[in-house]
Amino acid sequence: MIKNYFKTAWRNLKEHKFHTFVNISGLALGLATAILLLLWVQHERSYDRFHPDYSRIYRFTAQLDVNTVWEGVPGPLAVYAQSLPEVEAIVRVNEWNGQVLATKDRSTVLDGFTTTYVDSTFFTLFNFELLDGKPTELFPNPHSIALTESTAKKFFGNDNPIGKVILFRGDNLTVTGLLRDCPDNSSIMFDALLPMSLYAQRFTANGGNGEWKTIDVDMGNYSFTTFVKLRDTTNPEAVGKKFTQLYTDARNGESTVQFKLQPLADQHLVSIDGNNAAARMVQIFLLIAIMVLAIAAVNYINLTTARALVRAREVGIRKVVGANKLQLFLQFIVETALLFCFALLLAIGLIFLFLPLYSNIAGKQLHFSPSNVGIWKVIGYSALGTLLAASIYPALLLSGFQPLQVMKGKMASGRGASLLRKVLVVFQFSISMVLIVATLAVSRQMTYMRTLDLGYDKNYVFSVSLPDDAVEHIDAVKNELRNHPGIVDVALSDMYDITHMGSATGDLEWPGKPANSSLIITQSSIDKDFIPTMGIQLLEGQNLTGTPADSNLYVVNEAAVREMGLTPPYVGTPISFHNRPGTIAGVVKDFNFKSLKEKIGPLLFFHWWDGSMLYVRTTATEAAEAIKAVEQQYKKYAGDNPAPFKYNFVDQQFEAKYRADQRAGLLFNIFAGIAIFISCLGLLGLSMYTVRQRVKEIGIRKVLGASVGSIVQLLSAGSILLVVLAVVVASPIAWWAMNNWLNDFAFRINIEWWMFAVAGLAAVMIALLTVGWQAMRAAIANPVDSLRDE
Repeated sequence: MIKNYFKTAWRNLKEHKFHTFVNISGLALGLATAILLLLWVQHERSYDRFHPDYSRIYRFTAQLDVNTVWEGVPGPLAVYAQSLPEVEAIVRVNEWNGQVLATKDRSTVLDGFTTTYVDSTFFTLFNFELLDGKPTELFPNPHSIALTESTAKKFFGNDNPIGKVILFRGDNLTVTGLLRDCPDNSSIMFDALLPMSLYAQRFTANGGNGEWKTIDVDMGNYSFTTFVKLRDTTNPEAVGKKFTQLYTDARNGESTVQFKLQPLADQHLVSIDGNNAAARMVQIFLLIAIMVLAIAAVNYINLTTARALVRAREVGIRKVVGANKLQLFLQFIVETALLFCFALLLAIGLIFLFLPLYSNIAGKQLHFSPSNVGIWKVIGYSALGTLLAASIYPALLLSGFQPLQVMKGKMASGRGASLLRKVLVVFQFSISMVLIVATLAVSRQMTYMRTLDLGYDKNYVFSVSLPDDAVEHIDAVKNELRNHPGIVDVALSDMYDITHMGSATGDLEWPGKPANSSLIITQSSIDKDFIPTMGIQLLEGQNLTGTPADSNLYVVNEAAVREMGLTPPYVGTPISFHNRPGTIAGVVKDFNFKSLKEKIGPLLFFHWWDGSMLYVRTTATEAAEAIKAVEQQYKKYAGDNPAPFKYNFVDQQFEAKYRADQRAGLLFNIFAGIAIFISCLGLLGLSMYTVRQRVKEIGIRKVLGASVGSIVQLLSAGSILLVVLAVVVASPIAWWAMNNWLNDFAFRINIEWWMFAVAGLAAVMIALLTVGWQAMRAAIANPVDSLRDE
């Protein structure tokens, strides 16, 4: 009997090729889209979960005040852990980006590496694969280094790197370990690992930090990303409070800092200050995947019920010759399952076809491997859920026809079935309406972020990290560059990236400072040319002077004087910064020096030492020549076998900060468009059903003189009304969803009324095009064909 079910199902699919094609295409497109979305969601949620004990690993954060949270914490926390039985292991991590590595003879000098200092307990917490070397003996002395595969190949090719020497920051380091490259779903990324004992040795050799001469006692330097593995059933909140108390006691009660623990599994999607914009985007993509699957199932239901009249006589004859309802039900279930198998195979083919392009747009190496159990779970859940949703109702509907009515040519599926079809269309277009509004909001937010006035001019400015000898001769370098016609101005700073300034301190004193103040201020050393070169607006007072007097002058931003509680005039206010007394010389207008998801915080400019970052303003036409001029000065002072000359345009650094958001926005737009397209197929199904039900009515109206336009209007009115209802239902949902998403941005657009008007008009136009085509076909048909059996 089962074989007969499949034979009959195959015959029906072959006989109605257009219906089969539309059904398979809709299901395949829906499945492929949903599976690709779920692959992205699965990848985002897989970060750091390859570590066996990830659920017991936490990252420390330092809550300095209500609005300020730091990822770095002081080194002594690793010492305090020894007195807490709840702590199984703790590791300090100190990451340095953009570092230069070289072979011992400097025959190969490369830059751009991420070198990371770690405690010896690193492999107790983390499961990075070690290809050569033992975790417990990885760093036999401070002058050791472990390289990743790709880093080792850049210096030594296919030779075994163990025992070879790498030159780093003036030290010869022996390679004692070889690691597999970090997985792309790891929040911790590095090119080389170094022992924390080397960092500690250099810290002490450089004089430490004031009275603190070792990293194990330095309570003022929040420079370590610190991870802790807790024992089972341990409360992380309670452990954080214990660390806070130990630190407060060590500071003689003069500390308001609170240390908290963030789960390692949350690190990728939730920022240290609790901003969960990335997690929300993952939830949105998961929701879109579910909605696409639901739309695909609804399409099958609508398209199948649209063919109910065609199948009605078949069902009647089968019942007359003895088929019972269960047999008919199983017959239609088998037919759906067979059609679904074809759709699933086509969906898998589409996934293989578009996965490389999809990975490129997403900026992730997504893999679709038949051997991956996780992939088949995604496919299985998607397929089973859609199959169950799409098969049961049509099977019940078609198997429930009364034979006497259908043999007479009368088929009434009941008001309930008709209402359900209309509800499904409203459901589909409500989703479409939400997606259209969301697409408009996401696109406008991304555009707003790219075009926002940051408070400085980022265009045609590039930065270069100068060698030490060039910094010592900076006046000569700047004079040479200013003589170049393509260079507008040059400046020096310690600011590696103006779009994300990270150096901050709480060591600031001023008259009237509250005893419980926990103000943290971002700090940067600049020269007198930096503010004018970057186009930062000076609101009050003067700029730095370029004279020895600068050692007692400070320039702050509006947020700083506001947070300090100062009253105008601000210029001349005495302050002490890092125990250096001076006065506020000027106040600059607030500008964005961090992510646009954060509010502008306090900022202080000073000039005690020269930075090594040269900022050069050029023009659109002379940029290439300006870069060549800077490169000549770089090589002039870089010595033999220098690090490769490297520059970064500020506007490109800015764009890079939001590339992940832009990629997610592009993916959102693409998949929203696919979901809307699939929704149109559902409306097509309803219009086909409506036309089939009213074919004789249309014929009679045409015989009585009805025009084509009046018939199209008659057939389209009901569907358009459903779409208008969907617009009304979806508008508050869309407003609520997008307002919540935008709340994660400190600088955001407002949701305007016209977004809903455009989305509603688009939905109505899409519906008109979809329904109008089918209505036009019915209106221009020959009435003789529909009335010949009357």
